[in-house]
Amino acid sequence: MLRQSWKAHRTHVLQAPTGSGKTVIAAHIVHGFVSRKMRVLFIVPLTVLIEQTAASFMKQGLPPAGIIWRDHPGLDYSKLIQIASIDTLENRTMPDYDCIIYDEAHSRRRWFLEHIQETDKPVIGLSATPFTPWMGNYYTNLIKVATTRELIDQGYLTDFEIYAPHTPDLSAVKTRKSAEFGEDYIEAQVAEIMQDHTLVADIVSTWLQIGENEPTIAFCVNVAHANQVANEFSSGGVEAEVITAKTPMQERQEIFKRFSMGITRVMCNVGTLIAGLDLDVRCIVYARPTKSEIRYIQCIGRGLRTADGKERCLILDHSGTVHRLGYPDSIEYDSLRSDKDGMDTNSRIIKEIERIEKLPKECPSCKFMKPAGMHECSKCGFSPRMGEDVDVDRTRELVALNKKLDKPATKDDKQRFYSELLGYYFEKLRDGKGWKKGWVANQYRAKFGVWPNGLKEFATDPTKETRNYIMSQNIRRAKRKPPGKPVSKEEGLAHFQKIRESLE
Repeated sequence: MLRQSWKAHRTHVLQAPTGSGKTVIAAHIVHGFVSRKMRVLFIVPLTVLIEQTAASFMKQGLPPAGIIWRDHPGLDYSKLIQIASIDTLENRTMPDYDCIIYDEAHSRRRWFLEHIQETDKPVIGLSATPFTPWMGNYYTNLIKVATTRELIDQGYLTDFEIYAPHTPDLSAVKTRKSAEFGEDYIEAQVAEIMQDHTLVADIVSTWLQIGENEPTIAFCVNVAHANQVANEFSSGGVEAEVITAKTPMQERQEIFKRFSMGITRVMCNVGTLIAGLDLDVRCIVYARPTKSEIRYIQCIGRGLRTADGKERCLILDHSGTVHRLGYPDSIEYDSLRSDKDGMDTNSRIIKEIERIEKLPKECPSCKFMKPAGMHECSKCGFSPRMGEDVDVDRTRELVALNKKLDKPATKDDKQRFYSELLGYYFEKLRDGKGWKKGWVANQYRAKFGVWPNGLKEFATDPTKETRNYIMSQNIRRAKRKPPGKPVSKEEGLAHFQKIRESLE
């Protein structure tokens, strides 16, 4: 497509989803120039992409590139390929080139946009999200390599499931425009809301219930919020670390190594991991409310890369973003946006109405985000009565995700869960905990909404799933109730013996 339109346009944007291999595509384009002894300037907006791009190019068989980045030892203007940091390039003389390729082309640098207009050489922008409203003023040819849904259906990206267990009230939060992500919430204001202790506790309790202990990235608002989320995970027995844009490269690589080895289960991220991340991520905790389609897609895309044994990426949206923006694979544009595209006010309103009609709906039962138009939830089977399939109350307190996510609970499911609760209860009695048997009934009722009437009184060893559920309930309860009166070990053992004798 690029070759076919090469003579008709000087500026191009290649749009390909996160994880589709834009750098590999770029390497083949670069090869076409280098094989003709032509010079290519490859520009990146993030320093983390410099070494990564250089290594990827060499893996594809390209010769070593010159590196234009601070005092990098690889600086060599004689090489046909130059990989440059855009910030470094701004303060230096532009090297000779026959073509520019700009990675993450939705990132705006004013001096570079001016250079695009001034130069007569071809410019190719790469981006998964070329949605910024100015791009149509500088690039004329949009080439959509493939859509996210196409690559998922073909098996090149993994599918996803989204659950939205909580939607914070952001009605009072103001917005501002940024060069990279467009209009978005003011960080300080949204951070104040998301740092509410109950919301942070809900992130962890939800993950413990349905996160399946998958390797997870949690996208947070700021450093304080990330530290708070990481501490909450640690309190729940889950190893979590914080990584920010200011984390030194060596320390960052050590965190990545621990994450890859399974030592760290959750990376709480602030302002990084948006581009160039190639790790096995199977769960995304999205706790960074946004109005930016660019930020949303770039973050979710970190979990869509395929991996051995990976069936889908689990997305737990605690920010309400899926309610505002919809599924990440439904955000598509067929042209570059521009202030001079002729779109009037009425057409904007029509597009906004169409967009609202296509937004997914939250299942009132299990919080799974089902596609627009789906009446019966494909996860829990819940079918709302006529008039009930409407937007839910976003101001209510988070209800525990206590329904089966694959099918409605059978009598055997309920008996199994009750027996495992009894097994856990007896474990605590043996440990000297003076729990009352009413705890078992209350846990059962919290999950199924009814008392355990008519079930058999026999105990079994609790599964990992049941233990995670109990832990999540304990964390939630600890945030709301003062600690109970301590019971001695002797009293606990005596109580256990009494219960066991009655069961025998």
